[in-house]
Amino acid sequence: MTGNVWVVVPQACLLCGSSLVYLVGRLWKTRNHLLALLTALFFAMALGALVPVFKLARPGDQAAWGHFGPTGAFLRADPGALLVAGIALGLGTLVAIYSGCYLALDRRYETFYPLLLLLVAGLVGMVLAADLFNLYLFCELMSIAAYILVAFRRRLDTAIEAGFKYLMMGSVGTVAMLLGISFVYRGAGGLTLSQTAATPGQWTHAGLACLLVGLGIKSAIVPLHTWLPDAHGRAPSSVSAMLSGIVIQSAFYVLLKVSLGLGFAARDLGTLLIVLSLLGMVLGNVLALVQPHTKRLLAYSTIAQMGYVMLSIGVGLRHSIPAAIQAGFFLLLAHAVMKGLAFLCKGVCHFYCGATVIGQLRGTAARMPLVAVTFSLALAGLAGIPPLAGFAGKWFILTAGLRTADALVYFGLAVFLVSTLLALGYYLPLIGMLFAAQACEALETSEVSRIQVSPWMALPLAVLGCLVLAIGLYPQPWLNWAAAVGDYLGTLGR
Repeated sequence: MTGNVWVVVPQACLLCGSSLVYLVGRLWKTRNHLLALLTALFFAMALGALVPVFKLARPGDQAAWGHFGPTGAFLRADPGALLVAGIALGLGTLVAIYSGCYLALDRRYETFYPLLLLLVAGLVGMVLAADLFNLYLFCELMSIAAYILVAFRRRLDTAIEAGFKYLMMGSVGTVAMLLGISFVYRGAGGLTLSQTAATPGQWTHAGLACLLVGLGIKSAIVPLHTWLPDAHGRAPSSVSAMLSGIVIQSAFYVLLKVSLGLGFAARDLGTLLIVLSLLGMVLGNVLALVQPHTKRLLAYSTIAQMGYVMLSIGVGLRHSIPAAIQAGFFLLLAHAVMKGLAFLCKGVCHFYCGATVIGQLRGTAARMPLVAVTFSLALAGLAGIPPLAGFAGKWFILTAGLRTADALVYFGLAVFLVSTLLALGYYLPLIGMLFAAQACEALETSEVSRIQVSPWMALPLAVLGCLVLAIGLYPQPWLNWAAAVGDYLGTLGR
């Protein structure tokens, strides 16, 4: 093993942490707060281990660790992988703290926290992998943990159904990926992305097609998205925050890296992304309009938001505009913060008021002002209302797209604008419901009394709410972070 050992430290922290948390959970079965703090600590340690890697990362000269060479298997800290891993670890830390109170609804603490750590360990390893073998293994680690977490409420038929559906669709994606990897190995004689890109052939092209299908399922790209509304809608809200916030986005980033690494022309990949983004934007927003359940609405919103991201990155790849790729990853970061916040707020409403459908959110502002304000910030940001993070992301996408003189891009921007206006049709009524003057239906009292939200839940909401404001009001540091990704993918696509 050679290279910079810091690259593998985050995964080591998470994998070792999952074992230790499980052992502690078995010894002290009722110590939810202790397990939440331990899990958050391991996430924070993994995030801290990324700092030296950030400092070493340079375009064309990323830190790496493993066995190098044509038949090697190694991890490489490219800018996109660092961005996705940083988001996942930061969001994972907040979700672990939030679960210190929220998990009282579900119990089984000794299994939840190890699975959460394994989920993020697989995600981080997947985006850092520079060869298809490691990528596949880490992707499966992430997927298996996600299947179990979706069905975590095993006493509910709907949760089991959603988990089973996710498992079936995910297994199809897994088989497609494995078949694609075998085709690539048959054609190129190796699995490192840099080597296979230099020797594309019929087998490599067939493998790429299979990998596109497999990763398309895992990133819920329309029309391979059918598992997402059930999975995100029936999982615990803390799990939904991870799934919608960063899990499917990590699979999408891997799809980009693998496609370009296997020789898919950047212009052709950009065109494909633009076409698929149109389906995602329209379908996601239209179906969100008719959803009575809050979490299913947010799940369909994720499909639409990923359509916006795909449109921007597609424009950047089609016309070699790094600023468009940068805008897409800026919105991806902003979406992780906003959607994570939205699902966590929904979880608080369910925890204290039993709110499941949109109508049950009435009176939230009177009983839980912090939840109503932060939930509104998340929804307004997703709707693109200034000066929040979502508005900044959508503005950068629009300005980057207008740099081209391409009819397909202009049509995509027109659909983008119409879809953004259409989304107001479900975001604004939901915000209005939060501030409507009616008590929670689940509480049998006519008085409007304040509910003291647990500090374990309040802290993550406050942090994410501040980030929604900070990213929108002062976007430059976040844009600089995303700029490196645009330069890297632009170089990879040449």
